[in-house]
Amino acid sequence: MKNLISILLILIIASCKKEEFSPNLTKEFSIHSSEAGADYTIQVSLPENYNPGSKKYKTLYVLDGKENFNFVAEKVSKSADDVMVVAIGYGNDRSFDYTPTKAAEGGGGAENFMRFIVNELIPRIEKEYSADTIRKSRTILGHSFGGLLGAYAFTNHNQVFGNYILLSPSIWYDNEVMLRLEGANRDVNNNNHQLVFMGIGELESSGRMLAPYQAFYQRLQNSYRGIQIRSHMEPHLDHRGSENPNIIEGLDFYFQNR
Repeated sequence: MKNLISILLILIIASCKKEEFSPNLTKEFSIHSSEAGADYTIQVSLPENYNPGSKKYKTLYVLDGKENFNFVAEKVSKSADDVMVVAIGYGNDRSFDYTPTKAAEGGGGAENFMRFIVNELIPRIEKEYSADTIRKSRTILGHSFGGLLGAYAFTNHNQVFGNYILLSPSIWYDNEVMLRLEGANRDVNNNNHQLVFMGIGELESSGRMLAPYQAFYQRLQNSYRGIQIRSHMEPHLDHRGSENPNIIEGLDFYFQNR
């Protein structure tokens, strides 16, 4: 009897989760990028009170979109009524699109991928949906190589996003090339207002992740006049396990400080 009750409860909970997102509030389309040379599936979660005639909405661009869309959209819907989530699926392999230089671990397609976001995706979102067009209303969220791409957006395309949620970013990539890019672009970027959350797992401290992560964080904290920044280490969790808890921490930081 107890087992039967448990099964029924699980089925009820599962059915409730399926109904959390209303079909008319979730849009999906495919876009071909001439900049990146690939097709991307885009998912858009609109706020429950979405009314394009009355207001402009902030945008949260989420990398690794297929994996992260539902989780991020659910958390955002519980925290704000003025943010739309835009999840970017894969076109090229993520080790190509999300890496800034060609190295053993990646193909160095980040510049073309950012051009796709800046020149093709953002204009379409802001034309077809009631998305605010100002920098401080745009946020980018990424994990691992996605966090590396978010860091690249910060250093090389700082005029696009005002807010960054960088989760276990692979700052180690290509002999810590992101530290060189940060230094090269600092004078252009350091007068802008920046809202930056960086998260990592405690169990990542024994490998190649932590030292470059800390170096990047310290540079941002010490060198940018208008920055609001927080670093969070999720206890007892590794690279993959810390992702969702740090998404929650990062979103909380964004909503509290935007």
